[in-house]
Formats: sequence, structure tokens, C-alpha cells
Amino acid sequence: MISFSKYDIIVVKFPFASSLKYKARPAIVVSSDLYNENSRETLLILAVSSSIKNRLDFELEILHWKESGLLKPSIFKSALATIEKSFVISKLGSLKQSDVKRMEKLMEVIC
Repeated sequence: MISFSKYDIIVVKFPFASSLKYKARPAIVVSSDLYNENSRETLLILAVSSSIKNRLDFELEILHWKESGLLKPSIFKSALATIEKSFVISKLGSLKQSDVKRMEKLMEVIC
């Protein structure tokens, strides 16, 4: 089984609201390492999107997207979710420290 750390960038199966189909989407693990290592089979994640043109005013761009393992320029979405670890398809990388600070600013706005 894959182990997860806070700020890992992962690809997860997001379900469509109206069907049983899934679409692969990037996300960032925001749950603590203590939470991630416990016996629960869930992760807390923050959605990521490459749809930069449709971002809300407070959704921030990921500056070091390429170095973090993302395939396209991306933003932190204002969407948090709890997912089953079994929905994780792969791990791409992890956020760089400057982007961690940007994500934490967003988290202060949405939480």
C-alpha cells in the first residue's frame, strides 16, 4: 500500500455526481501525517485544477507546478474532501515550500 504524507500531490478517482463513473483528478493531501498513518482508510484532500481561467478570486496558482509533479499549470481549488485511500491512483510528487505557504493562505480563507 502507498504511504501518504501531508502536501503529497496525488491523482484520485473523483466520482461524477450523476453516475458511478470516475474521472482522474489531481489533489493535495492536507491531512496530517499522524492522521494519514492511523488505521482509517481515508485522506483529507484539497482539489487542484488546471482550469485557471475559471478560478475564484481567492483561489491561488501553484507556482512550482512542474517541480511538484503536476502536468499543467494549476490552481488550488476551494474544495476539500475526504476520500478513501483506495481511490488514489498514483502519487505525483509534493508541494514546494513556497506553494505550501500559498495553500495555507487559501486554507485560512476557506476554513
